[in-house]
Amino acid sequence: MTAALNGRIHRLEVAALPSLAEHACRACGLRHVRPLTLALLRGVLRVTGGTGLLAPHPGPLCLCEPCCGGGGWLGRLSHGLPPDGGEST
Repeated sequence: MTAALNGRIHRLEVAALPSLAEHACRACGLRHVRPLTLALLRGVLRVTGGTGLLAPHPGPLCLCEPCCGGGGWLGRLSHGLPPDGGEST
C-alpha cells in the first residue's frame, strides 16, 4: 500500500514541476550549447546585434560530457572559464 501511495505522490510531484525547456539538459538543467544560434553566440561573447543593443547573456551553458561533450569553448566561456580548458590567469 505504501509503495502505491509513494508512486502516486511521485507522479503528482513530477507533474507539478515546470517542464524542461526544449534545449535544456536533463542532468544539470542548463541550456545545451547546440543548437548554436547567433543570439546565443552574441549573448555569450557580449557582442552587439543588428539592433545595436547587447544580446542578453544566456547564463551558464551545459558542460555535461555525455550530451554536450564538455560544452566546448562556448560552454566554458559562459561559465567564465578560459575557452581552451587551461587555468585562468
